[in-house]
Amino acid sequence: MKPKILDRAIVGASLLGILISTYALNVEMAIQAKPEYKAFCDIAEYLSCSKVLSSEFAKGFGLLPNESALKIPNCIYGIIFYCLCIFLSSFDKLNVIRALFGLALCTIPMCLYLAYLLAFVLHDFCVVCVSTYIINGVLTFLIYKKMKVLSAKKTC
Repeated sequence: MKPKILDRAIVGASLLGILISTYALNVEMAIQAKPEYKAFCDIAEYLSCSKVLSSEFAKGFGLLPNESALKIPNCIYGIIFYCLCIFLSSFDKLNVIRALFGLALCTIPMCLYLAYLLAFVLHDFCVVCVSTYIINGVLTFLIYKKMKVLSAKKTC
């Protein structure tokens, strides 16, 4: 695959991630304003993104103390990550793409942790959340492919 095709795929997946994360932020803010708010992603009792996005785990990954300045909605971290993917993927420098791959790899254990919380602690299925997990996996794969293409180019 050519680097430019991979760039487009990375940008496309990142834009989708930004859209989904922005929707999640909108749901979180709407719930804070009106606790009875019903989101489009609330399909059934156990298919409710509102329940998940209003839980204690929706900010700071449920790991940070309440007084921490970093205890912001997880979807904001997602938006920042996806913007970084778009920006850094525009470089065809192997070291930059390796750093981006390292960053993308860090999302995998976080997604697994959040999926665990989703299934075994909150006993829910959040379509929005699972969508971001899939996007993060796809981005990690695409960035890996770009890194391999640039590595092969460098050895030629």
